[in-house]
Amino acid sequence: MAINSPIRITGFSGTLDTDSLITKLMQAERVPLDKVLKSKQFTIWQREDYQAMNTALLSFRNSINNLRFESNFEKTTATSSNTSVIEIASSGTSAGISSVRVDKLATSATIVSNPIASATQTISQSGAISINGKATVAFTAGVSTVESIVKDINSKASQTGVKANFDKASGVLYLSSSQTGDNSEISIASLDPSNPSDNSLDNFMSFLNLSQSSASGSDAEYYVNGSTNVIKSASNSVSINGVQVTLRSPGEASIGVVTDRSGIVDKIKDFVTQYNSLIDLYSTAADTRRNREYEPLTTEQKEAMSESQITQWEKRARQGTLYNDSILRDTLSSMRSALNTPLNVPKDQIQLLSSIGITVISDYRENGKLQIDEAKLQEAINTRFDEVKELFVRTSDETPPAGKSNIGIADRLYNIANVQMEKFKKKMGTGSLEAMDDSVIGKQLKALSEQESNWKRKLEDIETRYYKRFAAMEAALQKMNNQSSWLFSQLGQ
Repeated sequence: MAINSPIRITGFSGTLDTDSLITKLMQAERVPLDKVLKSKQFTIWQREDYQAMNTALLSFRNSINNLRFESNFEKTTATSSNTSVIEIASSGTSAGISSVRVDKLATSATIVSNPIASATQTISQSGAISINGKATVAFTAGVSTVESIVKDINSKASQTGVKANFDKASGVLYLSSSQTGDNSEISIASLDPSNPSDNSLDNFMSFLNLSQSSASGSDAEYYVNGSTNVIKSASNSVSINGVQVTLRSPGEASIGVVTDRSGIVDKIKDFVTQYNSLIDLYSTAADTRRNREYEPLTTEQKEAMSESQITQWEKRARQGTLYNDSILRDTLSSMRSALNTPLNVPKDQIQLLSSIGITVISDYRENGKLQIDEAKLQEAINTRFDEVKELFVRTSDETPPAGKSNIGIADRLYNIANVQMEKFKKKMGTGSLEAMDDSVIGKQLKALSEQESNWKRKLEDIETRYYKRFAAMEAALQKMNNQSSWLFSQLGQ
């Protein structure tokens, strides 16, 4: 097959199939290029498999991250003895019981009108008033209605902090501050109080049947655990001894907190499952040798095969991309060492996973996978919870830590995952499968692509020379044929 060759006219002699001959000759010439293309495809497969290994390690890191923090080991649930007085918003971290007496709730500043006779009538005089001295509400005689004024007030609520609501059923208008507490207020005033002829405020108050032009809110007041010191809050959403609650009404209630440690068993089991999956994946990839009898297929080879044949072939051809890979081997070795290093605590405390029922499977074919004795794990959590927790979450004040024995298993594995993921990044890069970046594989692909381009140029030159030689041969054959024809014609005469 020609390599980007121009259109050539052959067959002058009528005795040579030039194209077929050159195609067969070029098949031998193409062997070095096919070798480069196969190496390039295998390298792309290798990068794809590195990406799969990195993704699996990220998933494992996420599972171990759940065991790095004390807050994930025990969950606290708060309850209220009287939800009409206090409603629990979130459990927080309280460790005791709190008794609470609520005397006052936080209120917003509110003005309520007397019933308005007609909501559709228009105001009789034009004018304008200010709300909280921050925005102006204007009204026009014969145009402005209750609803249009309400709409205008609400359009400026972000400036004034005051919202309006008109209840058509009762004919009552409500003005309320968006905030609660002593600092919340509503103040309706004339734009120019010093001008005695400006009766805009009186008209506004009369039209909306308002009996007051100002109001203020109030703080919530409550007492905790019999203390005589009042606690005030501008909001009804408050934190009491680490528990976030909402004050609902005056009265008394107690807040109790229950500690739930059942979820930690599931987190530890998930860690073991993820660890075993990673061991399986990495061990299989590192132990699988490449089958040299199956190489990546060339385009011509694929054209001669069915889709199912191509799939089966490539399944075998891409095996062994990560055989004996140093990153995989190092990851497995580092993790096994991290799990087998005792925690630096007194000997009578839990130092190893085996003490809580997590041991290495003795069958060497399992490549060091873990197994759980759930009864022993549950007993350790029930009777030695703090030690189990320290085994996973312990941290060191040393920078850097003197050794992995001074930090918990979760941080050890988390740190290993971070280090190995960085190695994967340097090896495979972060771009597409064919990206020629600064990673090890990216540089390999760049070199192979340059070789590919060079060989294509060489093959094009070689093919052109073949066509020139065959063209000269055909011209010579044509000349010989012409001479033979003349000679025979002379002899015939």
